Amino acid sequence: MKQIEAIAVLSVDSDQVRFTVLSNRDGSEVASSAETFPLITAVGNAEPDDRTECSTEAMAAAAAEDDSPTGRGFVEQDPDRIWEAVLRVTEDAVDKMCRDGTPVTYIKSVAIVNEMGTLVAWNAVTGKPVHNAVHWSDVRMTAGGGGTGAAAQWLLQRSAAVRCSADSCRFGTLDAWLTWKLTAGATYQTDATNASYTGLLDLSTLCWDRDAVRSRGLSGDAWPPVRRPHKRSAAVIVVGRLYGLSVHVTMARPGAVLYAQACYRRGQAAVTLTDRTAVAVCAHDRGPPRPQPSRLGPWPVVGYCEPNAADRKSPRIVYGLLAVSGATSVAGWLRNMGVAKSWDECAHAYEAAAPALNRDGAGPHRSYMVPAFGGLPSAPYGRPDARPVVCGIGGHTGPAHLIAAAVDSMCHGVDDVVGCAVAGSAAASGLAGPLHVDGPCSALDGLMRRLADVTGHRLAVNRADMAVTGAARMAAAAMNVEYGDPHATVHYEPTSTAEQRSAWRGQWTKAVRRSYGWAAAVGRGLDDPYAVQQDSADRRRTGFSALADAVRRLGSWYSDRVNEVLYAVRSYFAPDVRPGRSVYVVEGSAADGAACDR
Repeated sequence: MKQIEAIAVLSVDSDQVRFTVLSNRDGSEVASSAETFPLITAVGNAEPDDRTECSTEAMAAAAAEDDSPTGRGFVEQDPDRIWEAVLRVTEDAVDKMCRDGTPVTYIKSVAIVNEMGTLVAWNAVTGKPVHNAVHWSDVRMTAGGGGTGAAAQWLLQRSAAVRCSADSCRFGTLDAWLTWKLTAGATYQTDATNASYTGLLDLSTLCWDRDAVRSRGLSGDAWPPVRRPHKRSAAVIVVGRLYGLSVHVTMARPGAVLYAQACYRRGQAAVTLTDRTAVAVCAHDRGPPRPQPSRLGPWPVVGYCEPNAADRKSPRIVYGLLAVSGATSVAGWLRNMGVAKSWDECAHAYEAAAPALNRDGAGPHRSYMVPAFGGLPSAPYGRPDARPVVCGIGGHTGPAHLIAAAVDSMCHGVDDVVGCAVAGSAAASGLAGPLHVDGPCSALDGLMRRLADVTGHRLAVNRADMAVTGAARMAAAAMNVEYGDPHATVHYEPTSTAEQRSAWRGQWTKAVRRSYGWAAAVGRGLDDPYAVQQDSADRRRTGFSALADAVRRLGSWYSDRVNEVLYAVRSYFAPDVRPGRSVYVVEGSAADGAACDR
């Protein structure tokens, strides 16, 4: 029997659940199990999102007023599917430990690390979800100021099932939902890192902002209490194969990455690259960050609350500034077009084609692709009316050029969000230290080299999922247990010059600007402030449209009158020019010098 002490980390995303048991001696993996499943983004795989048993009239109202659960920009997941996956992966990992002779009692602590901001609504009496979980990338998260609170407000206004639950309805991020389920409803709480993504947390006090909560139409009982940073969570698990163990740490994924990468000073940044998004977060160590302009600045959040062994009541709180890029989603478009199947194939094809493209004189960086498939609503662009564009293509453009443009778009997107997060932290010297990179795409050597060249920063790549490492370290610190992780870090140095990077950024900026305004050109609906409604030939313009036309006509008339007055004044002081008369040469009489007065 192996005599070890282990830390278990439950990593939960809307499309993947992973349970990993790590040795606290060297961070090695003792057992692991994972399960993936698709998000609900198409009507074909969507399930009914109203789950409570309401009256026939209420359900009819729900059908009449609820939008499709997979409307434009809606991204959801079935919470029951996530919970069932949690039970399966924990059981599978515990079985592997038992087969290896390691009992589950060797696990000293359980940590939960989850994706940021995803909203779950459930009935506290029945324990059943009343709506699909709203993913953090859903457009409803950006409505009315953004955050999970905006999605909760949307559910209260549009979902009859949520309203049917009345006082028994509970809202929370994935950590609150999972803690509630694992403890059979005995523990209903969240931590400061997850609460900061709701848009309802006062960062200075780490308590709910009552005014913000009331403005969203939420009650205090419907939102989980925020655990104080100096208090250790001790939620005892009473469900599944982890019965009797305690959850001591819950963290949002970006904060766990910051803690794992030891980012605690202003200007230190980390970025997580997946096949859908690039999430950049920069540390901010001097109190809460200042509020940023809507859609134009990074999102101020709580990075992590590190326990203080000397004074448990005074933990170190590190804040963060977060920015997100969807540039990595271009891999899905290339897969649909049959150009490449994954980012791995893109990176290998890019490395193979780059010498030939340079040799032909076209250069792999002549074409630029802006993968704004869902617009560019977040910082630093703030343009939800943007749509994908490809610039600089010609008759010679082939699959290799598109792959090169896709790789460059991902690199430039990362450069934009990292620069936005670092600028928001007011770091005088810019990025402090190397740029820490993790995520599945960090294992692609060619992609990392190109990213270093585009950004001009030194890259530091450690493990593929540093959020798990950060949660394990935090759980060990909460238990006063040492955690070792001697894993080597790989560094990538930039080889490009400042002139090259300046030229690339200039071309990329032009391409991004070309993507603006496409949603406004075609119109997206009455509730879209960027849409332009098309005029109907057989319908008179009324209301605000007619008023706008009248104002424009009045402005045009006023402009003509002002110009006439200015012309008369100028003519009075310049007698050589007679007002109201112009001199022009009659066609065919120029040789005779004939002129006519009009």
